[in-house]
Amino acid sequence: MPVNPAHSDPMLARRAFRVQARRIKRDPRDVGAHLSRLHAALEMGGSEPVQGALADLFTQFGAREHALKHSALQLASGRLAGHVARWFDAQAKAEPLPQINALATRWSVLARPSADISTRARRCSVDDSRALATNAIAAMDRGDEVAVQAFLHHCVTCHDNLAFMLARRALLKSGAVLPPEWEVVSGQLEQAG
Repeated sequence: MPVNPAHSDPMLARRAFRVQARRIKRDPRDVGAHLSRLHAALEMGGSEPVQGALADLFTQFGAREHALKHSALQLASGRLAGHVARWFDAQAKAEPLPQINALATRWSVLARPSADISTRARRCSVDDSRALATNAIAAMDRGDEVAVQAFLHHCVTCHDNLAFMLARRALLKSGAVLPPEWEVVSGQLEQAG
């Protein structure tokens, strides 16, 4: 059963995650280190550390270790987006993932993210986009124009449609009237897409 990150110390979880990452770098096939790292990731916020730990495990173990891969995926599946869980599930009985693959994240230490993922995903994670949207909503509420402009600049430069859409939808739902630059950014993101 996945650990609830609200009940754990995030700093201890990050420290454990890093300790296990060092063990994995020394011995990439250390099953105990992979599983300990996955448990630490489950105590952290967001899905990206969990996905990164799984990607590392899936790059080291193949079809013969399908039970290990399936068990690790079962532990993590509640923290992964549905399509990501399905991608991992499709690989559970396959040979190891290549070192460069679309399932790796910036939290991976053995695997590397491939270039065939979206610009937004290369520049920021889903977790980052959600946090940025939350911060932008708070900035609009308190009238912090500098922070709002920084958010809009981020959305355009990183092609972060997700953060923009989340913030815009929440603000409109709350009855906020968005300044004209929000419409300009919306158009720029549509053209870039």
